[in-house]
Amino acid sequence: MAYGQKTEHRLSMRAQVVLHATRGRSNARIARETGLRLDTMRTWRNRFAALRLTGLADRKRSGRPPRFTALQVAPVKDLAVGFLLKSL
Repeated sequence: MAYGQKTEHRLSMRAQVVLHATRGRSNARIARETGLRLDTMRTWRNRFAALRLTGLADRKRSGRPPRFTALQVAPVKDLAVGFLLKSL
């Protein structure tokens, strides 16, 4: 996962932090080698220690609930796709 070609960049960086830590490198050295801030690097090490691989994934973010339901959005998307296909 740390060096996979199809792995998302941010997930790859988080996995690299964990690999460096398993090799006994210091927090400062890991931050310097990965280009991450020290606080960010510590966050990923701590989350991995607590949750293992699932800790490297993004957490659900808070935010405003959607204004429209999926049933309301679907017809608008259909219209947009139809319009784009006609213009080609």
